[in-house]
Amino acid sequence: MGRLVSMREYARIRGVNLNAVQTAIKSGRIHKTRDDKIDVDEANREWFMNTDPAQQRKPDPLFEAQGGVRMSNMGTFQQAKTADIYYRAMLAKTKLRMLTGEMVDRKRAGNYAFNLGRALRDLFMSFPVRYGALIAAELGTDEHQTSAILDEYIRKMLTESKNILSKEL
Repeated sequence: MGRLVSMREYARIRGVNLNAVQTAIKSGRIHKTRDDKIDVDEANREWFMNTDPAQQRKPDPLFEAQGGVRMSNMGTFQQAKTADIYYRAMLAKTKLRMLTGEMVDRKRAGNYAFNLGRALRDLFMSFPVRYGALIAAELGTDEHQTSAILDEYIRKMLTESKNILSKEL
């Protein structure tokens, strides 16, 4: 147990107003002993651990001299707070971009591309059956042979397009 002092004396040691010490006690940042005295060492440790440096108007003179301790503990607090703010801002930005239509859900886009590819494939595969007879009539050739040749070349074209897409993805 360190040196025990009154609230007024502790305020003088810390270089703050008596009101600041009373506020710290009320908010639970520091604690008094049973005889309403303040243990200086314990109160300094509690003050350091429980006070947000962003809320202080001036740097804490007691801990500026102990630079290593301050940087390791409060640096991580500030970094965590900054990271949290940055993360929340990025989430808000992403939600806004999705709401404005500037960005789409990856899963939905993948499903859309898959369904579009399947629909195009089905359209191409039905082409010889739907139009083979009409083309054969215009050319004056055998209907079955024309449909078979169209089917062969459309399959070849779809296979080549599949190979091209596989290389790019």
